[in-house]
Parts: sequence; C-alpha cells; structure tokens
Amino acid sequence: MDSIPLSTLFITLIICLVLSAYFSSSETGLLSLNKYRMRYLAEQGNKGAQKAEKLLEKPDTLLSFILIFNNLVNISASAIATMIGMRLYGDAGVAIATGLLTFVMLVFSEIFPKTVAALHPEKVAFLSSHVLNVLIKIFIR
Repeated sequence: MDSIPLSTLFITLIICLVLSAYFSSSETGLLSLNKYRMRYLAEQGNKGAQKAEKLLEKPDTLLSFILIFNNLVNISASAIATMIGMRLYGDAGVAIATGLLTFVMLVFSEIFPKTVAALHPEKVAFLSSHVLNVLIKIFIR
C-alpha cells in the first residue's frame, strides 16, 4: 500500500467526497420534487424532468441504488483517509483521519449538499437525473 503516492490517495479521497455529495444531494433533490410541477415540466419537454419522472416510477429502486452507492463511496473514503493518516502520523493517524473525515463528510458530503438540494430540488434533481439514469441502466437494468 505504500507504493500508492499520497497525491493519488488525496485525489481519490476528494473524488469519493464529491461522489458522496452528489448522491446525497440527488437523494434529497429527487425526493423533494413537487410531483405535479415535475409532470407539467416533463409534458412541456424538459428532459431533466422526464428523466426524473422515469426514475421516480420506481422510488424503492432509486433510493436503494443511491444509498448503496453513497455507502460504497463513504466506506472507500474512510479506508483512504485511514491510509493517508497512517502514512502521515503513524498509528495516531487512524484517530486523526477518523475525526477529520467525520467532520468533513458531515459538512461537505451530507449537510451542505442536502441543504442546497432542499432549497433547489428541481435544479439538483433534473441535473442529477441524467447521470443516475445512466448508472442505473449500467448496474441494474
């Protein structure tokens, strides 16, 4: 494991945090949508609304998919942060990585993305529905 450069570990950790924020905001955005407005926009030809409407036809599948992938990236982030912490601070790095990652993940991958998505559910849901549709086609359908 020491053969992986620290820069690669940090970049991978940042990617995991961004993906976690994406999945968290997608969940809140899609589940906070006004269904009547979404249907109206879909009928008007809004591609994001059409894709969001399709995703929400199976809310259990959507929610399960988002939660599983969010857990995968969160667990990966935890493992990577632990590797970084141990490399930089030895055994004490585990505690340091745990404390720092908990704070960073709560603020930047959970609270902030969910707050933004709750305030702007259409923008978040319609943008994220494009990527989620592709991912669900790849992994489920």
